[in-house]
Amino acid sequence: MGDAEDAVITDAVTIPIDAAAEPVVAEGVSFEDFLRRFAEQQAEWHMGKVFLVTTDTRHQEILVLLTTLLNLSLSARGIGRLLLAGVPMRLAEGLPVREPDVMVVLNAHPDRIRPNYLDGAADVVMEIVSPESSRRDRGDKLSEYEADAIPEYWLIDPLRTEAVVYALGDDGRYHPVPIQPDGLIESRVLPGFRLPVELFWREVPPSGAELLALAQTMVG
Repeated sequence: MGDAEDAVITDAVTIPIDAAAEPVVAEGVSFEDFLRRFAEQQAEWHMGKVFLVTTDTRHQEILVLLTTLLNLSLSARGIGRLLLAGVPMRLAEGLPVREPDVMVVLNAHPDRIRPNYLDGAADVVMEIVSPESSRRDRGDKLSEYEADAIPEYWLIDPLRTEAVVYALGDDGRYHPVPIQPDGLIESRVLPGFRLPVELFWREVPPSGAELLALAQTMVG
């Protein structure tokens, strides 16, 4: 391959990584140095290269919506822990170390949570697409998360007003979970976690009272 492209090779899939399309800020960095040097920045690591990740205001509003509902739902049910961007997720050897926007780790896997990174796959990963991240979120990350058998991947794209929940099937491949006729998008991994997909696209974010009422339907 040329200098502009690496590849992630697993037993199931070969995943191209187009380095020319990534904002590389450092090379020759070990994973341990990455954790130390870039702890205060949102960044990702792959084969010694470090890439910075950027977001926008719409991204942040959707992130607040998701984390609020997940916090309320997870704490009420006591089924797992919520981790946010800034915590690296280290997958199988050869796969990039990503910092997903949202991760849920169920109680069955507490040993994966280390002081400054997640050593293994989360049970649910959520990514919110920003203008600069569309290729990564829709292509690279979907392939990587599927290759490491992450049970569920939420892809929320305000640029296209499109939200998809990918659930891992028995065949080891991701399959979209249909949006319900009443417009609800739901998790197959987190009991009761469902919400109207139109909340993601509102110009004015939902009020605290609306979010509390919605959270009650998830745990009631």
